Amino acid sequence: MADQSVAAPPFFTDGGPALYTWMRNARDNTPVMFDEPSQSWKVYRYEDVHRVLSDWEVFSNDMCRVIPEHGFTRGNLSTMDPPEHKQLRGVIAQGFTPRTLAQLTPKIEELVKELLDAVEDRDELDIARDLSYQLPLNVISTLIGVPREDRGVLQRTADAQLALTCENPTNGDFVVQVQKAMEELQAYIKELSAERRAHPQDDLISKLATATVQDRSLDEEEVVNFTVLLLLAGHLTTMSLLGNMMLTLSEHPDQLAEVRADRGLVPDAIEEVLRYRTPVPEGGRVTNRDVELGGTVIPANKMVLCSLISANRDERKYRDPDTFDIRRTPNPQLAFTTGIHYCLGAHLARLEAGIALNTILDRYAEFSLTGLEWYPTYALCNLKRLTFDVRRT
Repeated sequence: MADQSVAAPPFFTDGGPALYTWMRNARDNTPVMFDEPSQSWKVYRYEDVHRVLSDWEVFSNDMCRVIPEHGFTRGNLSTMDPPEHKQLRGVIAQGFTPRTLAQLTPKIEELVKELLDAVEDRDELDIARDLSYQLPLNVISTLIGVPREDRGVLQRTADAQLALTCENPTNGDFVVQVQKAMEELQAYIKELSAERRAHPQDDLISKLATATVQDRSLDEEEVVNFTVLLLLAGHLTTMSLLGNMMLTLSEHPDQLAEVRADRGLVPDAIEEVLRYRTPVPEGGRVTNRDVELGGTVIPANKMVLCSLISANRDERKYRDPDTFDIRRTPNPQLAFTTGIHYCLGAHLARLEAGIALNTILDRYAEFSLTGLEWYPTYALCNLKRLTFDVRRT
């Protein structure tokens, strides 16, 4: 049996290897187990994780029952169940369709070029600082309607989120940290949404501010919380994907050379990065009733934390799961979860990653890793520093 008294090592201690070994042991011996520090049930095997994320009638997204109120629940799509979830998601989904996002492609290409032009005179690039942090921040801000001159407030909130070090979401200290991190951005979005309600524009916050759900308009708190969710999720998770993509490809030069020679492999490479270095470690749900999972009964009204990292490396689902393989097929990775709560911004994240990778390959003939540092946070697998020596084409 796995030793449940030995806590899982944080991802950021070494970038994953120690955690991957611990999780393999958990998948073999305690695939569903109660975790004392987080006061939750942890789930590690792919099929069990897939079931939890797919079955919203048994595994609810309404976390308010188990997490203390922190002023970020009403209007938060990630804590809703049907029918409210479907209706509110429908309001904003049109802004994330492949067709709509294709129209955004020239803007993203322009942003990538602008960011790389700004460091053109350097022989060492910090991809984390110069690209992966900045690009998604500007893209999601553009979609939502935050003017460029106001984006510092999102940066400060993102930095505060990346600084969160508590791993237990039911802990009062964690709630205080979240509230403090959110205050400035919520106040800013409150003002912006009021302005858009009076004078709508062609952006997502205007759609929310003027939307009707269940024959009523969304109130101020709902608009603010949904917008904050879109901004932070659209920034920080894509930031993680971009940094992880560049790190992982640099660690596998033969496969990087294949992608450079055949750009048709870019989408497959991105999918494998999402599986191999999953941006968000866990997805949470709450049990609506007693339920048996993986041979273990989880009581009603308990938090369930699904390890997306572990599911994406489950040898029961993948052949040689610890091997990075851009030609892996099929690749049903769960980085964006699944079911009705499948990540709204998945298409956008893939689009940004593809444009960024193609542009880097066009611009640089060679790049070699010189250093890295991970953010010490439990919420994301994010690089704080990722430096490369580069040689231009």
